[in-house]
Amino acid sequence: MRSVALSSGKPRLHVAAVLMVVWACGLAAACAPAAPTATAPASAPKPGSAAAPPTLSPIKIGVLDDITGVGAIEGALLRISTDLVVEQTNATGGINGHPLQVIYADPKGDATQALQLATQLVQQDNVDVLTGGIFSPECLGLQGLAAKVGIVYLPLNGCANEQFSTQSCDKYSFRVFPAGRQLSDPLVAYEVKNFGDKWAIIYPDYVLGQSALATTTAALQRNGTDFSVKIAVPLGEANVTPYVSKIPTDGSIQVLQVNSTGSDLARVMSVIQQFGISKKVKIVTALGKESFAGVYPDAMDGAIISGARPSDGLAGNADDANFAAAWKAMAQKDADVAGPLGGPDKATPGNNNGYNAYASMTALKLAMRAANFTGKADTDKLIAAFEALNVPPGPDLPGGLIMNKADHQGRWTEYLLQINGQKEDILATFPADQIPLIGDCKIS
Repeated sequence: MRSVALSSGKPRLHVAAVLMVVWACGLAAACAPAAPTATAPASAPKPGSAAAPPTLSPIKIGVLDDITGVGAIEGALLRISTDLVVEQTNATGGINGHPLQVIYADPKGDATQALQLATQLVQQDNVDVLTGGIFSPECLGLQGLAAKVGIVYLPLNGCANEQFSTQSCDKYSFRVFPAGRQLSDPLVAYEVKNFGDKWAIIYPDYVLGQSALATTTAALQRNGTDFSVKIAVPLGEANVTPYVSKIPTDGSIQVLQVNSTGSDLARVMSVIQQFGISKKVKIVTALGKESFAGVYPDAMDGAIISGARPSDGLAGNADDANFAAAWKAMAQKDADVAGPLGGPDKATPGNNNGYNAYASMTALKLAMRAANFTGKADTDKLIAAFEALNVPPGPDLPGGLIMNKADHQGRWTEYLLQINGQKEDILATFPADQIPLIGDCKIS
């Protein structure tokens, strides 16, 4: 599935899978898309059935995808995952006969641009739903816009700031993947017990890092300790050596939490490796192979990460294996954006952001189908259906999903993983119903 430039004089936007029809093809089959028709042929199956191609008016989804800049890794994961769900949806009848049409815009990590582009998507391109916005300032701004214009919005990956669901939750916004205290509370309790109570943190000095600092600090304090060293790094700082050199290696700390993301994480870990820090303290971070072009550096050996799945998949889980195979096939089709992931041959959905985007888009698809969604006029029906999502682990969502109606925050199974060479060993499993609710914010 390819992205093609619009001829409307708006080079900022691209359309993916415009009215794509794949009839009776497997997910990885190389079938040529057929042009949609205004009405179904007399011999065609009923629109919306498993074998019927979508034939009705398209449902437009605006996607803010930071495909360039410091968020290029997360942006590539978002693009491949989104294109995969669009292909899967349109191959199985669309949304009750309506094909999905995706319009991409690239804010380049700039929250002001994200808001401007999203406004254009709503006002000029008439999208029916807004998604994306990788960085927390972006998704918080988009959340406010969605409430003003009255359409559903959901981040697809990134957007780790707890504020989204604990302070500024609203009727129109949903986040499918766990975040904030939902993760820090159970994970930190395990880590303090097993790795030690003397902690330091190095984090990006903007909303993402500041939020991680606050939630982890609270989790540490609940376990009788706190950070003894806090090192803030400016977002996108190319020379991280002066900051990494502040990490104690004299035995005064046992655990180092690294909260960098995107290309920043690779830079920080490279300097950590140069200084031999990972041999002296336990590294705790979040992101997997996708952040290192598909191959872990030596500094990550023994590090602790968490996520919805190991980067190489859940052993013995056929649904996860099918997801991974389909995702990698789409990475080959989207080879032009897979460079930050090590190229299409090394690209992996990873442990978090690739699956998060796939599951978010899949949840949107399931809610649209349940609501018989046809466009913005059905927004209230879409909201009601999204609030009611409770999906057991299976072919649609290998990790399952429980959506909390009170704050529109989702939960699913999370894993604590230890990197062993190029593999990830599961240390602990936290089922969806054991992920805590953090709903300080209540939707009226």
